[in-house]
Formats: sequence, C-alpha cells, structure tokens
Amino acid sequence: MRWRATRPSHPIERWMQSVPTWLVVTLAVVLLLALKILAEAPEIQQIIAPKIQDHHWQLISTLLSDVESIAAVTAVILYIKGAPERRAQRHYEAWQVIDMAAAAKMEVSYARYQALEALHRDGLSLQRLEAPNANLASISLPNAELSHCNLCMANLQQANLSGANLQGANLQAADLQNANLKGANLQGCNLQGANLRNAELWQVKWWDADLTEAELWWAELHIEDLEGARLCGTIMPDGQQLDRDCSDHAPHGEPYA
Repeated sequence: MRWRATRPSHPIERWMQSVPTWLVVTLAVVLLLALKILAEAPEIQQIIAPKIQDHHWQLISTLLSDVESIAAVTAVILYIKGAPERRAQRHYEAWQVIDMAAAAKMEVSYARYQALEALHRDGLSLQRLEAPNANLASISLPNAELSHCNLCMANLQQANLSGANLQGANLQAADLQNANLKGANLQGCNLQGANLRNAELWQVKWWDADLTEAELWWAELHIEDLEGARLCGTIMPDGQQLDRDCSDHAPHGEPYA
C-alpha cells in the first residue's frame, strides 16, 4: 500500500468519522427548522408538547429567528473545512484501487484507469507505479511524473503521455502504438521490444534509453534525435533496421537474442 490512514479504535468514533459532514449538517438544519416551525404553531404545540408553556415557546422562537442564515453559513464553513480531508480520502481510495489491481495482476481494470487519471488531475506523483501488463489504452496522463514505473508489456495504445517524465521506466514490450510522447523524458528507459508504431516522438529525451528490437514504423521523429539511445535490431520509421549498438549484453543485464 502507498500509505495507511489512522483509524479510530472506538466504535462510536469510527461511526462518527464514517458519517459524511454534509449529512450531519443537513440533519441539524432540518431539526432546527422543525423546532422553529413548531415554536410558531400553537395548535401543533398542544398536540406534541402540551407541557411546555407559551413563554418558553416564545423564547425558542426568538432564539431561532435567524436559524436559516446561521445554518447556511455553518454548512458552507464546515464544507470548506472538510475539503482537505475529503481530498486525502479520495487519494487513499484511489491508491487502494491501483494497488489491489497490481496485487491481483489484473490486466483490465476500469477503476484503476479512472484512479490514475484522477490522481494525475490532482497533481500527485505516479512515480514507481506498478502496472505491468495493464490495459491503459487511451489513458490521458500529460506531464505525469512516472519515473521508474513498471509498465512492462502494458497496453498504452493512443495514450497521451506528452511531456511525461518516464526516466528509468520499464516499458519493455509495451504497446505504444499511436501514443503521444511528444516532449517526454525517456532517459534510461527500458524500451526493449516496445511497439512504437505511429507514435508521436518529437522532442523526446532519449539519452541511455534502450530501444533494442523496438519497432518505430512510421513514428514521428528524426533519426538523429536518437543520439545517445541504444539501437540494436531497432526498426526505424522507414523500415530500416539499425544495429548501431549491438553487443554481447544489454545494459539492463539481459543477453540479447
């Protein structure tokens, strides 16, 4: 798990935390309004609370004369005050979904897909994300922090990863067909056997990236931009195979075929 929330030990405390703030405020407002209406309806008073004297009802009516405005302001304040807690709870639940999908080795998980996009929209780092074999086709994570993540054999077709930091990521055999990687940082990235057909690769940082046996058919890039990347059995956009950097062992410790 990414992080663990502190839970109260007492049952009443757990129940109080489980009840949404908005529900508590709503019930309180309804109760006060009902009391105000009752204080202004003598015929109902005699039926519901005959023992309460008239001057007591008058006092209650005076105290509750501005209950609507007080309740509204109170509700707004409580809602704003609870925003950080609600946000933290959303993040905790999102990471739970992501971690559970990884532990179960689920390839397809719409909940994980939505959780990743939600965390990214809130500006959270996805560094060291574990999602091998995951189906994340068409996911939108522009400018995301994904360094050292594990997306080995993941389906990232048509994914929007423009400007993303994927430094040191494992994208071995990942499917990145038609993906948008414009301006992404792929330095030190393992792209052995990756499918980058039709991918948008302008202004990508390639230094020390391993493109052994990767396919770049029709990808949008200039070959000179690959200076510093490892090319061995790499298929270029024009179909040419480059073996510029072939050697006995790959930089990631695995022998080439």
